Amino acid sequence: MTLKPPHPGSLVAFAILALVAGGFIALATVDGGTPTLLSIGPYLWRVLAFSLIQATLSTVLSLALGIGLALALARRRIPGRDIVLAILGSTMVMPTIVAVFAVFAVYGRSGWLADALAVLGWTGGFSIFGYPGILIAHVFLNGPFVARITLDGLNQVPAEHWRLASALGFTPVQIFRHLDWPVLRGELPGVAGLIFLMCFKSFAIVLALGGGPGRSTLEVAIFEALKIDLDFGRVAWLALIQLAICLSMTALLHWAFTRPPVGHTIRSLAHRPDAKDRGLKILDAVVLVVSGLFIAPLAFSVLTGLRRLPAVIDADLLRAFVTSLAIAGAAALLACGLALALASAARRRRIVLRSPRSAAFYDLLPDALLAVPPFALTAGLFLLIRRFGDPSTAGLILLPLINGLAAVPFAYRYVAPRLLTTEERYGRMAASLGITGWSKLTIMDWPVLKRPLAAGFALAMALSFGDFGIVALFGGTDLVTLPYLLYERLGAYRLDEASSVGLVIVLVAVLLAHASGRLSDARD
Repeated sequence: MTLKPPHPGSLVAFAILALVAGGFIALATVDGGTPTLLSIGPYLWRVLAFSLIQATLSTVLSLALGIGLALALARRRIPGRDIVLAILGSTMVMPTIVAVFAVFAVYGRSGWLADALAVLGWTGGFSIFGYPGILIAHVFLNGPFVARITLDGLNQVPAEHWRLASALGFTPVQIFRHLDWPVLRGELPGVAGLIFLMCFKSFAIVLALGGGPGRSTLEVAIFEALKIDLDFGRVAWLALIQLAICLSMTALLHWAFTRPPVGHTIRSLAHRPDAKDRGLKILDAVVLVVSGLFIAPLAFSVLTGLRRLPAVIDADLLRAFVTSLAIAGAAALLACGLALALASAARRRRIVLRSPRSAAFYDLLPDALLAVPPFALTAGLFLLIRRFGDPSTAGLILLPLINGLAAVPFAYRYVAPRLLTTEERYGRMAASLGITGWSKLTIMDWPVLKRPLAAGFALAMALSFGDFGIVALFGGTDLVTLPYLLYERLGAYRLDEASSVGLVIVLVAVLLAHASGRLSDARD
């Protein structure tokens, strides 16, 4: 009996699980003892309560802003609509550290709002630290994301449905109930869960705008235990608690996003009968004005760095730019390679072996990576590297590795559906011709896969290029990325220079995200 070698996707899945398990084991056993949960009890409950409260409030406010804005844009054809949609798309890929700068620039002690109030004679002070700044930053990043996703869903309602609603004389309430609500009900559970997960794990925003140890998420608490206290036992417990909570949310996300496909029909833009309702005109005007006053200043605050950009282009900026680009490229290459292997294994299990349950494991694994606390995993892997290699090189290894793992879920969403499509269309023919392995990938899969794979690569680069997470542990004189450079400028209150660095980060991230969108929308 000849034993067949395991599928590369199975090896990749095993490697990921072994990597995560090895990191956590190294973290939990570094002191040779077992930490006790009771030793951090009061602190843990305070951090956990704040994480849950701010994530819940951020999610609710983001949904309220996003849904209201999406409905208003669906009903109105306002001037500059394309510009508005472009701004919404830009905030979706804006790095969190840039959002922190935007909050400082607009709502800070010397920001635009303070200057405007001073002109009006207001002499009272206010602070953005704590809940105000955190909620503003989270809603600024996630509200437009909700609006964009919801608007895309509303635009998918078939044109004949709108004509039928107009012929039947539907009222605005009936239109919302029968046409808008089914879209919202299908999209919002998964979107809300994803936003809650991102806000619950928020790091850069809470670190910069929290205002003290009383305002910390579990991710910030893990970072402080590593960077300040070197308490690996506390890191292990905090990481396990966050992992349990986030895995539960990830399982819910996976269930919410695996809905059966709906039938296709005519989806051209159609006139909405409720657009003529006077009450809705007033409501939409209020929503558009409020959204514009909230989003536009934060989005355009980054452009203030344009005038200072020539002055900050120096050797430090160029070195940080090259470092960020190299790390982002390596992370994107790793993410796409892992996603391709996992998607190939899932396709084989689902179609060839007729085992949808085992295929679901490969589909769930990329999403489960979102639940892994990156700082805890990084600390555990650093301990492993320290045992077998030079610790000074740990940052250069772990930065692209952790960023690549974090981008796997996004690359997987581009790759997996296309692989399933090629197998359904050409799989039997390839099997009858004896085309397998590398030949199958190059002949059957690559013509359909090259554009979505390039789109996933560009998006993974955009996510990694602006990430301010793991570099907070390893950043210093020897390793400086653009987000770390921006954080240093913010810490020194050099806001003009920070705005220029933030502009560079946003421009690169937006260009990469735009390339990803163009590639993903292109025909095969």
